[in-house]
Amino acid sequence: MLTASVEKIDKETVAYKTASALWQDGYPFILPELLNFLSHAHASASPDSWTGLPPEMKSIVGRVLTDRFWQAGISEGSKDEFYARVLDKKHTMEGLGSTIRGSIRFVRESVYAILYCMSRLDMEFYGFKELPGPLANALMANSYSLSPHQQINLLNLVRYLVDSCPTNLRDHFLPPLMAASFQQMDAKITSEWEKLETQKGVQAGEAALAEEMKSESILRQLTYTAVMMVADFLDPARMTDLPVTNPEDSARRYPTLRKFCLMSSEIVEPLLVFCTHVIRVRDTRCCSIMLRVFRSIIPDFRAVQDMEITSESHGTGNMDNSPIPAATASLIREYISSDVLRACVQSMNEHYFVELQKEIATFIGAIIANYCPLTNTPKSILQSIPNLRQEDIDEAIEKICSTQNSKLQRNSVLQLFSELKGVSISELGRLGTSIGPLSSSRKSHGKKASRSQMAQEFMTPAVTRGTNGQTEEGLEGVAGLFGQQ
Repeated sequence: MLTASVEKIDKETVAYKTASALWQDGYPFILPELLNFLSHAHASASPDSWTGLPPEMKSIVGRVLTDRFWQAGISEGSKDEFYARVLDKKHTMEGLGSTIRGSIRFVRESVYAILYCMSRLDMEFYGFKELPGPLANALMANSYSLSPHQQINLLNLVRYLVDSCPTNLRDHFLPPLMAASFQQMDAKITSEWEKLETQKGVQAGEAALAEEMKSESILRQLTYTAVMMVADFLDPARMTDLPVTNPEDSARRYPTLRKFCLMSSEIVEPLLVFCTHVIRVRDTRCCSIMLRVFRSIIPDFRAVQDMEITSESHGTGNMDNSPIPAATASLIREYISSDVLRACVQSMNEHYFVELQKEIATFIGAIIANYCPLTNTPKSILQSIPNLRQEDIDEAIEKICSTQNSKLQRNSVLQLFSELKGVSISELGRLGTSIGPLSSSRKSHGKKASRSQMAQEFMTPAVTRGTNGQTEEGLEGVAGLFGQQ
């Protein structure tokens, strides 16, 4: 009934107004129970939630709740053969497990669908004052235990809810949802990549290898889904095109979603931590996209004192004059100049990222050009790298800051690193030194069919680079590289 009320109905029609009047009194009664269903469905993915089982049986919970699916080129046999095997086991214990996880999946995905439909009635959903916190909690609190395959659907819902939020209700609705989403994305994706790298160091049989390949394929899909969501939110060409729900606010200027995310410390902190960790994951497509996202936001944090940052909206003469608070800009500038720059140098040091070195060098050049005039942190990070001479660092910084040509900046960065131990980056793909780990203190525990030009660029598949499964090398003895213990 809810679907019939909102699907394919224009928001300017009488039918839409009738649907709003029909459902507005029911939302306060429906949503609390709906969120309880979702919380239980997500919590059921964790063995710790099955308190009625004896400890020795909790290990089977993960196996029971792991979805089975067929993947071309990885799974054994054809798709028809896969479904035939599933049907043959319908009356076995494995079939019972399939029924259990099917019931939980039905509840979870039904709630996603209902939330999608309810959000179509803008004011009744987004304007519900008590909703943002409980919704973020129900969606994300227990989502860590969901499999990567299941989390893709969750992120698609989050993306739709953020995209469709009326402009004048963003302050009220988005911060708790987006902050929780980025925190959980970072915790889940980072831990899954670490687990995958650990598994690759262990010899396994053919069946285990096939499962590992499926896990890696799904993890890459999850990482790409999360990265594309971030790229879309921070797209500089994205316009504030959603109508406001209150006629009194129609004349008020609102920031774009991009600037809204960058202005809010509650959102931008977990967002940038996630972006930093993506630079280190062994997926060159996602790493390349994230480097472009980072380059696009570098100028937004050049503000000093009470200076306002303005960025011209693409394709129009409008200006997004929403200021990023000077205190927030300073903190983010320092974070990019330290942790993000350190992550880039780490990736430059690894053979896996050899074909991304030009992109990484371009980004490093952007950091130096934009932030060295404001802070000494980038220079300090470069000075902490062994075998880089002080005069070479000073010369490179001077050259980079004296030009706005990104290619010249990139060449200066590559030249600066090329003399380490006399090994050319272009020849070997590695710096001749160990690069320390990221600071552990920095770690953190559905889109419409139309896309902007930048989002379309992000979605263009990159040429596969590097060698999957390459393990980190030369990272021993790193504690003192950046003055860490």
